[in-house]
Amino acid sequence: MFLFCFFALLIAGTGKAQNTNVNPAAVNVEALSDAQIEKLISEMEKNGMSLEEAMALARARGASQVQIDQMVKKINEYKSGKRNGKIEKTEEKEDLIVNPEADLSEKEVFEATPKNKEVFGFHFFNSKNLSFEPAVDVPVSESYSLGIGDEVNISVYGASQQNYQLMVEKSGAILIPDVGPVPVYGIAFREAKEKIKQRLLSIYNGMGGDRPNTFVSISLGSLKGVKVNVIGEVNLPGSYSLPATASAFTALYLAGGPNENGSFRNIDVIRDGKTIQSIDVYAYLIDGKTQNNIQLRDQDVILVRPYAKRVKVGGELKRTGLFEAQENESVADLLRFAGGFTDKAYTHRLELYRNNTRTLTFKGVAAAQYDQVQLLNGDSLVAGMLTERFENRVSIDGAVYRPGNYELTEGLKLSELIKEAEGLKEEAFMERGVITRKMEDMSLKAISFSVREVVKGAIDFDLQREDRVQISSIFDMREARTVEIVGEVQFAGTYAWAENLRIGDLIFQAGGFKEEAEVAGLEVSRVLDYKETSELTKSLLHTFQFSLDRNLKLDPKGEAFLLKPFDKVYVRRAPGYRPQGVANIQGEVKYAGDFGITRKDEKISDIIRRAGGITPEAYTKGASLRRRIELSEAEYQAKVAIAAQDTTMTEEEIEKVVYQIVGIDLTTILSSPGGVEDLQVKAGDQILVPSKLETVMVSGSVLSPVAHTFTQKRKLKDYVNGSGGFAERAKKGKVYVLYANGTTQATRSGLFGRRFPKVEPGCEIIVPEKPEVDKAGQASKWLAIASTFATLITAIAVATR
Repeated sequence: MFLFCFFALLIAGTGKAQNTNVNPAAVNVEALSDAQIEKLISEMEKNGMSLEEAMALARARGASQVQIDQMVKKINEYKSGKRNGKIEKTEEKEDLIVNPEADLSEKEVFEATPKNKEVFGFHFFNSKNLSFEPAVDVPVSESYSLGIGDEVNISVYGASQQNYQLMVEKSGAILIPDVGPVPVYGIAFREAKEKIKQRLLSIYNGMGGDRPNTFVSISLGSLKGVKVNVIGEVNLPGSYSLPATASAFTALYLAGGPNENGSFRNIDVIRDGKTIQSIDVYAYLIDGKTQNNIQLRDQDVILVRPYAKRVKVGGELKRTGLFEAQENESVADLLRFAGGFTDKAYTHRLELYRNNTRTLTFKGVAAAQYDQVQLLNGDSLVAGMLTERFENRVSIDGAVYRPGNYELTEGLKLSELIKEAEGLKEEAFMERGVITRKMEDMSLKAISFSVREVVKGAIDFDLQREDRVQISSIFDMREARTVEIVGEVQFAGTYAWAENLRIGDLIFQAGGFKEEAEVAGLEVSRVLDYKETSELTKSLLHTFQFSLDRNLKLDPKGEAFLLKPFDKVYVRRAPGYRPQGVANIQGEVKYAGDFGITRKDEKISDIIRRAGGITPEAYTKGASLRRRIELSEAEYQAKVAIAAQDTTMTEEEIEKVVYQIVGIDLTTILSSPGGVEDLQVKAGDQILVPSKLETVMVSGSVLSPVAHTFTQKRKLKDYVNGSGGFAERAKKGKVYVLYANGTTQATRSGLFGRRFPKVEPGCEIIVPEKPEVDKAGQASKWLAIASTFATLITAIAVATR
């Protein structure tokens, strides 16, 4: 508490501390509270004093260096919000937090021109992964040049102990108590340490001699940032606040680097009106050298001058774009900047296009001239691509074991090439091969040879560059030989023909007969041979009939019959075979379910009899028959797919897509079995015998579609009136009734008006709706008719004059 008052009085400049009896050495600075530290900071701000000035004043008035260091630590901890190793930030203390990076400049986003992006080096200063920000958490380099406002910490230990926290003042020196000023501005940190040690020897004799007992440690504390100006041909010229350790590249990065007219090779760092360093960015980009990337000082100026010589590079080079060249640099230098040729480049010559102020000049630069030809501003260099031309390649394809490309050696012959390809395959066609050769004018020439004679050694050929040898197999020289089997076998289809193939062999490969096969009536069809087709005849095929048993045994004639290529074998279905058919009956019968169809002429009455007859509750007038439509598999799948796409359809409606309703009169069928009404049952038929129905449904163009209870006395119009009557657009003359058995009956018109159908239990009365009439279209139609008549009358009048 007393020390706090002591410091406060010193800072306030009252001088009362000199009259106090307080012994500062007896007070523990660490015991000061946050409130006392806050009041001390308030006093400093009130008197316009910085922390360094306040501590220097306290030291001059008798405070020890240890006490001052402890007080500085307490003030900094309070400002940074650190308590017990944790960061504590509150709204009240936010403004007091010291953040040395708070005022540093950040890179702004800008829109670069397309030409700027094409300049080599643009992405170097505009990469998200390369910012040139100096590290703040690592020791400062020994080469760091001290600047105004930098903090130097000196710790003397050993026989003597003392701590100094000093700042480089505007005079360029640090002021060491009892020693005096030591000039350190602008010199490297390693030199400054030597200077300080030499000056400390004047008051600490223990540092000298062969056996010193006092030692010193010198380090840098907080470093004051620098402000530099980046001007000239840059993307974002201006003043930038940078860390004290910032380099020239840091400032150039924040300024976006040189713009489309700026030089990457002539960048000056100006200090105190003098150019102290010229920077060539290419030295870093090409060779990774950083010697010219010097540390900046406060008020340095970075000047980016316009480029003097720029060359465009394109074609098969690893880097392309706009490159900058200096005096006496040649094509070879530019190739090094571009990273050299790609793997597909033609390296023996470059194309040079030069601007002669009025016209362009073309110059071919040979490889021997790369280091001799000097570059001019506006030059354009293009590296061409290798042509797809081989000097020593031949190839062989077809019936050899290793087809492909081979090296053309001196005196290589065709027979030697076949040996290099590991010889001919067994199926090689020996009668002819072809060498396709490129002539001098690049036209092609075919050279035929006998493969057999070459293999024997009777003839041979010298091969030339780009010769292509083709040796075919016997299978390449003829149509694929197959046979086909269709009909009642397990795996009908096409099979490879083989010598000595018999009918039984082919049936065996096809998995044998199906149960419905007629084995006694096999037929083989054979195409006419080439001799028969050489003459015009009416014959198209030869056919042969055979019989065999299910163990694939034929008679001697059939066993001796050999199949030829393209033969087709037919296995017929047995004439009495029919797939097992099933009919289904549901509803009011004694035994509902599936029933096998036993005869071709089995009728509805037979199925009902087998089902045990109808029950007393059966409503025979409402019985119906659903019959599967005879469709191909493709038609069936298409109908089901179309129905399934309509999401409004139920599963039952989708099933109805492949069925049709057949109206039957079950009452008549049961009273006269075998009569005209008694239809034959087919596979897939579904018979429904409903129970007695008691409702009548009214739907369509009525005011309130609803189901009504059936009564004998009510007629059709009564049911319609019970549904609110006809709607405004109802088509009364087209009302029809859909009966429970699937039949319909429409309204008929007569002399005495409309005769509506009879209503029965379970039926549905459907009232259609009139289509909407396009009144505008009708009016146009009548107008056109009237116009036509008017034109006709006018023509008649003119003709009769």
